[in-house]
This record gives sequence, structure tokens and C-alpha cells, in this order.
Amino acid sequence: MSKTILYLLDYYLPHAGGVETVFEQIISRSVEKGYQVIVLTSLYDPKLKKLEKENNLKIIRTGKGRKSFIRSGFWTGRKLLKREKIDFIHTSTYGGAIPASLLGILFKKKVLITVHEIFGQLWKQYKPWRSARIYQVFESLIFQLPYSIYHCVSLYTLNSLRIAYGIPDEKLRLVYNGVDHNFWDRSKVSTDEKNTIREKYQIGTYFSLLYFGHTGISKGIDTLLEAVPELLTQSEDLQLIFNFIPAQRDTEIKSRLFSLLEKISPEAAKRVKIYNGLPKSELRALVSQVDGVIAPSLSEGFGSMHTETLALGTPLITTAISSLPEVTGGKTIMMRPGDKASLLSAVKKLKKAQYANLPEKFFDREKQYAEIELLYQNMS
Repeated sequence: MSKTILYLLDYYLPHAGGVETVFEQIISRSVEKGYQVIVLTSLYDPKLKKLEKENNLKIIRTGKGRKSFIRSGFWTGRKLLKREKIDFIHTSTYGGAIPASLLGILFKKKVLITVHEIFGQLWKQYKPWRSARIYQVFESLIFQLPYSIYHCVSLYTLNSLRIAYGIPDEKLRLVYNGVDHNFWDRSKVSTDEKNTIREKYQIGTYFSLLYFGHTGISKGIDTLLEAVPELLTQSEDLQLIFNFIPAQRDTEIKSRLFSLLEKISPEAAKRVKIYNGLPKSELRALVSQVDGVIAPSLSEGFGSMHTETLALGTPLITTAISSLPEVTGGKTIMMRPGDKASLLSAVKKLKKAQYANLPEKFFDREKQYAEIELLYQNMS
């Protein structure tokens, strides 16, 4: 008889983000393998269906977002576990972890937690002191609760758990995230797509640099914003393209960016293009055609946009911080985190093709799932 897995996640598709992509590929493979799969996640958008069923996959949505899901996820999960035979629970940082652990205790179920990133003292750099203290306490509470196995997506994350929260080695497992190399493949971008992208974004007319993804403080977007006026002045043939994932901070970042553009010449301001949530296929084509991607991260648990960019063979400007030395390879230029002058210098190097040709890294999705499934076997 096939086992039933409860995935307890604060966000899931169609919500956009690296974590959602990671779990989409894990869950889809669990379904293909014949597991009975229940996804309990937040109803962050009231337009979404509360219940979806397809073959051996069931998606249940409750609550209104990450914060309310901590409570609603527990109560809905409690009802589920009372009426369904659940073999074990797979959860993730942050909002799903607490209800998952409590349900594991209550119903004597093993819980696997995927840990993407630990911030610890870094919260003080990212938040005002009062908010930082709240986030620190919340993170600490998560790791005071018990879990059967801690799946860490990088050695950096694994060591952070060791040092910050004293998690014993016998409970820690390293399994890198998989990258969809079949999708993030330059050869999959057709000639028509290339021509359309180059015309739409004026690539070729300008030396084009792209930032794409979330706008959280840990992504280093503030450093890039600070450098925008000087980047445009430094190189009159340079244009900056932004594609933001709609999220909590994107409105603030766009507002600050528009304010910056109002203070520079109209000619320079025209060389900045701002988009929200481009379709995935268009984003792939765009990443493949720009001259480089800027990802000035202050912290990364894995680095999805970094590995996807490099999989396409597009040069990357980033930082040698947290997990990034583990996962980056190929045409890379390292800058100092949070340092505008270093970012300006990195762009000059990129224009001269003075990047380091690091050994390429390959993160296979099938290998990742095979290692995750081994963890599942230990959960039974």
C-alpha cells in the first residue's frame, strides 16, 4: 500500500519563489512515484480554490498567509490527521514548521523539515531592532521544537544549524536543491524568442544587465539601488532591467527606484526598465540574452537565481558569502557584499569580460529527489 505524505507549507504554487519551485519538483516526483500526497498550504489569494484534487494529489488551502497559517495550518492539519492515515509530515522553514512539529508531537508522526536558510544574528542587520528581536525569537522557537530529520539545502545552512541551534549531526542531512537544467538551457531558447527578446528589451543597442527575483533585504537589492545613478553615469551604453517577484517589499523598492529616476536625466532614466513577474519562458529567454545578471546577495541558503543564471551560461555578478561559493561556477565576478564601489568595479570588469571561469556546478533534480526519497524511507 502506498504511503501518504502530508506536505505542510506556508506557501505553494501558484505563489512564486525559489522555495515553491523546490517543493513543486519534489511533490510532482512524489506523485509520479505513487505516493498519496496531501499539500496543506495557505489561502494567500482568496481567488484560489480551497480544495483541489487530481489523482493521488490533494491540495488544501487555509488561512490568509504566512502568519495566519501558523494557527490555521495546525487546526486544519489536526482535522486531517484525525480522519486520514498520514505516514509522515514534510515541512519547511518558516511558517509551516511550528504547526508541523506540534502535529508530529500530538499524533506521534515523524517530521522532516527542509531548512533553506538560517538568519540568527543577521536579523539585526535586516530589520529594525524591535522587529529583529521578534524574528529572532520566532526562528529560535522553530528550532527549539523537535523534528526527526533536518534536510539542509547547503553545507552553509547545515553548519548554521550546528552552530546557532546546536542540532546534533545525526539529525542533519545535506541534499542540495535541484536545478531544472532541462529548462534553464540556452539551446531551448528558439531563434524567434531571441529576436523577440532582443527587440523588446533593446539588447544589442545597450549593454544590458538584469536583476530578477525577490526584493528582500538579504538579496542585496538596496546596494544595487544605491548604485543605479552612478552605473548609468559610468556607462552611457548601459541599461538596467529589473524583474521583481510580487511580494511584500517590491512596492517599496519600486517606489524608491522611481524616486531615484526622477533625480537623474530623462535620457539616463530611459535606460532603466522595470517589470513584475515575467512569464517563466520569457524570463529564461531574457536571462539568456542579457550581458550579465547582478545578484548582490547579503545571504543565501542556496541561490536559485544564481544557479539558474549560470546554467544558461550567462555571466553573474554576486558575492562570495554564505552558500554561494558552494553553488556558483562558470563566468562569475565576486563583489564585496553591501559595497556600492565594489559593485561599480564588478560591472566594469564584466564589460571587459574579466570574470573568473570557475568550475561549473551541476545540481541534478533527479539526484536530489533520489536523496530526498532515501530520507522518506527513514521516516517510515
